[in-house]
Amino acid sequence: MHLTTIRLFIILGIALAVCEAGYVICRQRVPIFTCAKMSCPDVGWAITSEHYPSDCFKTENVLGKKQKWYKIELPNGNHGYVTNDHCSGNGNIQQC
Repeated sequence: MHLTTIRLFIILGIALAVCEAGYVICRQRVPIFTCAKMSCPDVGWAITSEHYPSDCFKTENVLGKKQKWYKIELPNGNHGYVTNDHCSGNGNIQQC
């Protein structure tokens, strides 16, 4: 009986952790930059409809328009930045 209860709490804990995690999804292929500026070099391209884990974003004013830069985790363990022009954040993503 106690083993079943412990397993249930473990599964519940994992589900809550996954639900609180944020992610970014892009509607089209976009460059991934090394920092939150267009002048930074790119490290590759975001794949359309791929979910990229993200925990924060930065903002930058570009020609009077507020632009959001999502910090995303890449499959190789590094991170990069994509803009909110064609990407959107979902879940719990805070400002860096």
